[in-house]
Amino acid sequence: MATDGSQRGVAALAAAGRMLSTVNREIDLMCVVPKVPAHKMHPDRLYRRAQHILDKTQKSFCAAGLAVRTKISTGSAARIILGASYNYDVTVVASTSRRSGPMAGLGPVASRLAEHSRRVTLLARESRGETGCRILVAVDGSEGSLQALSKMVETIELTDAEVTLVHVVETPWVPGPDQEWLGYHEDEEDGIEGQPHLQDELVREADGILATACERIPEHTELKTLIYEGIPADEILGEADRGDYDLVVIGASGVTDLKHQVLGSVSSKVAWNAPCSVLLVRPES
Repeated sequence: MATDGSQRGVAALAAAGRMLSTVNREIDLMCVVPKVPAHKMHPDRLYRRAQHILDKTQKSFCAAGLAVRTKISTGSAARIILGASYNYDVTVVASTSRRSGPMAGLGPVASRLAEHSRRVTLLARESRGETGCRILVAVDGSEGSLQALSKMVETIELTDAEVTLVHVVETPWVPGPDQEWLGYHEDEEDGIEGQPHLQDELVREADGILATACERIPEHTELKTLIYEGIPADEILGEADRGDYDLVVIGASGVTDLKHQVLGSVSSKVAWNAPCSVLLVRPES
């Protein structure tokens, strides 16, 4: 877990600590001291400040029943935390949400991890309460989404959790004028066959995807499923808003083609705009 000592950040990390499974849990709390020329600020003063931040955060964690070790590093926070993430099962960094005001989204460290880390990243935001956990898991049938589901079972405490699996039947792209879809007469559409059958097939496929995902959830976990139609990121974020969740779990494809660079991937949009914490899982290489 990375901390900068801010009150909101400490609360977000404490919330993440409560979400993490207690099985074989070991938490290292890291504060990164920036490199500053000695004539501007003496290094000892920076280290004392970092130690004060760690002590304050550690006390907050102890009050929540969490035992942590502390570490201090020096340099670029984004670079050091990204590098350190490869030595951990989960890396936790605090983020802000739309509920926090106009400065919502991911900070420089969180955005760097979300984009580049090849390990599991928990983008922590303050939770709605201190008991139980409402979890929304996005599943699309891909191996990546199933891996995300498995990682959630491994890393998140599910004893008192409510888990909702959501699958979005993606709305197809609207064709451009070069495909001669403009100018048709409405009565001609009645002659188009196969549309209802295709929709039925997509819904049946969604049922199968959710059934497969349900098999990976431990017994006795409170579980429900949802199917939406539309743009995946928008539907996931809409449900996250309406359902008052503590955590969204989503697989990150790692695709870097031009379409995703320009439009942003589903996982990226969810990570930036979710009102709650996000567990971001990349495919295992």
